[in-house]
Amino acid sequence: MSKSFEENTKDFYDELNGECDPKRLLYIAEQGIFLKEPLFKYDKIKDHEYVVDISVISDQFFLINNNKQYNRLKYFFKEDRYIYDKYRHLTPSCNDYFSLVIINKYFIEKLLYEKDENFLNEVISTRENYLLEDFIKINENNIKDILRKILIESGKDINILNYCLDKVKRYNSKIKSIEGYRVPMHYCFETLKYYSDELCIKNHLYLKCEDKYAEEFINVCFTDEFIRNFYHFNIEFHEKFSKKYNIDFKEIGEKFEVIDINKINTNENYTNENYTNENYNNENETNENETNENETNENETNENETNENEYINDIQGQLIKIIDPQYKGKLSYIESYELNPGDINFDFINKYLRNYKNIDRILKDPNYILNIDIVINNYTDCLIIKLCYLASLIHNKYSKFIIQVLIFYDEYWHSISYRDDKIVFGNYSGGRYKYKFYIRKIFKILMNTPHKLFNSYFYC
Repeated sequence: MSKSFEENTKDFYDELNGECDPKRLLYIAEQGIFLKEPLFKYDKIKDHEYVVDISVISDQFFLINNNKQYNRLKYFFKEDRYIYDKYRHLTPSCNDYFSLVIINKYFIEKLLYEKDENFLNEVISTRENYLLEDFIKINENNIKDILRKILIESGKDINILNYCLDKVKRYNSKIKSIEGYRVPMHYCFETLKYYSDELCIKNHLYLKCEDKYAEEFINVCFTDEFIRNFYHFNIEFHEKFSKKYNIDFKEIGEKFEVIDINKINTNENYTNENYTNENYNNENETNENETNENETNENETNENETNENEYINDIQGQLIKIIDPQYKGKLSYIESYELNPGDINFDFINKYLRNYKNIDRILKDPNYILNIDIVINNYTDCLIIKLCYLASLIHNKYSKFIIQVLIFYDEYWHSISYRDDKIVFGNYSGGRYKYKFYIRKIFKILMNTPHKLFNSYFYC
């Protein structure tokens, strides 16, 4: 009989704190464990290539400290389908391993010399890291949703969990829901029990079933939202958690009862045995008539979600400004991404892009165009300068990683991408910028200068 995740976890940490044999640790991890924090704190294992395997299997963050670990990550990328099929029964998100990499100096240095454009693009497009203290300070008025977002993205690390718990206590502001759960579902049940009431507001609903362990688990870990809709989600819960926590959610879904603790003496509770559309409608009416406190919480949540979305848009601008402070804003100009593009500055084009010698200087020296004294009047001006600069980087064989980073937001907004040493405008519906004819017009200009080599770096 196979051991439970909790038994395997005990074996894993006994080995980790004892002999620390990497092969033995990987073998145990492949049986299923709860890895509560990254392995870089453990000197005996932190530099071994199996850190990548163990972390991905366990859905935990990890550092890349050496070439073996970097190549192991590339192996996972190349064998993505095989890795997913092998480990999805343990971690359904096992092919989302790039989001687990903790960025450090070594990893950046490796990316600077990386030639695989697909690999680079995947790394860049999945990064979403925050400096937590700065993130919190900027958003003290929006603390609930900010903590919720941090817990969703990074709550698998017990250190981040403790950090958020400290903020919850400091601001006296418990969270309503973490994507339907009351605690990030990455830990053994004893840990989940400790943090759930500490982090989240108490439920109004309570699910009863014959399996008392399962009953406790559900009411500890699931919010009212998931308890109310347990009938609809029990299959999904079974796929996610049955192996980890040894609970048959399908069986529970056949016979359970949900009780409203606030209305325990009324007839508004229901079981799955008489679950009908009428019951479902009654639930919706019940939801609409919940206490004023709940309505207030809902309103606060909606307002916070709006504020959070506004800040996420601002995050993109902050990241760009961090990347290129030395460019005097010529590669940023983020605040105008969504504004009207303005007229194309033909004074600049006639002076610099109609003259072969000036184009040649732009192509041979990336810094040349950045040091030209130009007044930027709109995003169109900025984009033309940036595209010329990127062409120069490509021509001078600069790091593909740098080029991918600088073009990332242009791909997001305008469907402008970096492929096969060319800057390509993909004229399709994926872009978010409504003035596509301006982008196309800019590319036509850049593809028809007197400098054929310069023209060859653009494609539309």
